[in-house]
Amino acid sequence: METKVGAKRRRSDVDDEELPIKKKVSSTVLHATDSQVPKDVRFLVLSDTHDLDLKDSPQAAFRLPAPEVDVVLHCGDLTEDGDHSSITAALEMLGKIPAELKLVIAGNHEISLDREYFLSQGGNEEDHERSLAAVTGPVAERNGVTFLQEGTHKFTLRNGASFTVFASPHTPRFGQSAFQYPTGEDRFNPSEVTPKWATNVSKPDSVIPDGIDIVMTHGPPQYILDQAEDGRSSGCEHLRNAIIRAQPRLHCFGHIHAGYGAQRIRFDSDEEDGIFCYPKEFVGKNQARRTGYSSLSPSSAEALKESGREQCLFVNAAIEWKDGEPVNAPWLVELQF
Repeated sequence: METKVGAKRRRSDVDDEELPIKKKVSSTVLHATDSQVPKDVRFLVLSDTHDLDLKDSPQAAFRLPAPEVDVVLHCGDLTEDGDHSSITAALEMLGKIPAELKLVIAGNHEISLDREYFLSQGGNEEDHERSLAAVTGPVAERNGVTFLQEGTHKFTLRNGASFTVFASPHTPRFGQSAFQYPTGEDRFNPSEVTPKWATNVSKPDSVIPDGIDIVMTHGPPQYILDQAEDGRSSGCEHLRNAIIRAQPRLHCFGHIHAGYGAQRIRFDSDEEDGIFCYPKEFVGKNQARRTGYSSLSPSSAEALKESGREQCLFVNAAIEWKDGEPVNAPWLVELQF
């Protein structure tokens, strides 16, 4: 069964199609037309906006008017304190961006959306329910936002472009925060992929399926755009293994502000761990400030488009920079589906 944007979702509103790792996929159709010919889809990728109030300011890298895109992908940390009022304000901010589809996941700062963690820290059930209602109810709907729980989802745009998205807010444990797991736990892979030193805790909705088109996580994979301010690699090894196995076309995230940027990789079985990493993309900050977005060089964009599923683009789209100031621009990425 397929649901249309604007319709209320039910637990039964799922697609019967199964990906290679068998799991049901939520599906949304936006009045699709002919889907036989690949269509260009423009994505605006952002993360870690942390209560940013989007304004028409020539000094801001992320500002109004936002570029014309088909899909917005927000990879979590919409807020600083994660309470209901902050979440509502963040949804209103996203409502200012014109796009056919706006997909959002939580980050570790959205504490009131992580029921178990929130209650353990003195939060109450009522506040959790209010925050959950904000991201899944009328506030999200009137701002055109679709909030994704952990799992796999399928979307078809009006132009017929169709793609699958795996979403997860979970990151390796660091201090006290929401949606975190011990580094020794692998939630993203089937048990036969998990290294012997780790414990597999995966569930059907937490395994990244083979052949997925887009992966949205709050945190990065290990060694790719994951370098913290102190130089440490802060990404997840299990997530990296899952990406190499599943081979998506786009993996977007944030969380590690200092890792902002984009990088292409090529899936290559001849390489030691299955991937060849191209140099990190150059970010022209002055140009990004003029245009309101960062983008790949023409040669990189063409190579990515021509490569099909042989390459994956990684994007760390954290708008906040090392000092907590929102100085980074969102990334504009064009793919064909």
